[in-house]
Amino acid sequence: MNSMEYHTSRLLVRTVSTILAVAVSGSGTSASAQTAERPEVGGLEEVIVTARKRDESVQHVPLLVTALSADQIRENDLTSLDKLAATMPNLLVGRASNGSGAQVTLRGIGSSSTSIGIEQSVAVIVDGIYYGQGRIIEEGFFDLKSLEILKGPQALFFGKNATAGVISMQTNDPGDETEIEGQASYEFESESTQVQGIFSAPISDTFGVRVAVRGTKMNGGYYRNEMLASVPYPTF
Repeated sequence: MNSMEYHTSRLLVRTVSTILAVAVSGSGTSASAQTAERPEVGGLEEVIVTARKRDESVQHVPLLVTALSADQIRENDLTSLDKLAATMPNLLVGRASNGSGAQVTLRGIGSSSTSIGIEQSVAVIVDGIYYGQGRIIEEGFFDLKSLEILKGPQALFFGKNATAGVISMQTNDPGDETEIEGQASYEFESESTQVQGIFSAPISDTFGVRVAVRGTKMNGGYYRNEMLASVPYPTF
């Protein structure tokens, strides 16, 4: 190989190397630019609870807490303790026939419903007010802001009558703007009608009013006793 061919081959190798280096550098810059412009997708929203009687993130609470937001409560129609027990594991609600209301059991721990004077082992807290009797099951909760179930003894923040746990509910407060909401529904199987209305308005900077009403009427039912039509009532 003469000197002319040697210098020509060296120049060709340098040119190809430079082109490859520029191509690799350009592709790396493009990839990094695409990575930088790609929006972040996913993530969990922060859940605020009042398990220790102050607003804080559920990640900072050293308790076993099941928290439901207002949207989750509305989507699942959790308007009573019966419906809550039907969707929540380890929570049982049994109605009593002696006028005491119900027996609430959480993770197998509960108080007997044979005596009206015995308070339940599962404390029910509504806006910071303690309800120890099983008759709270007769109340309707349809305008809730949040619902929390604390499993295990909660005597430190909720008193000694919370051996099994606590069901804590918070109702919606009046907002900064006037709110009017109406809702009506009809269930064909049980022939039941349901009407609900909410009115909320601020009166001053620190005071407001919120009224929520709900009415239901069932004309039919889910079961029919066929024996009533086939067997006549006895006559005396």
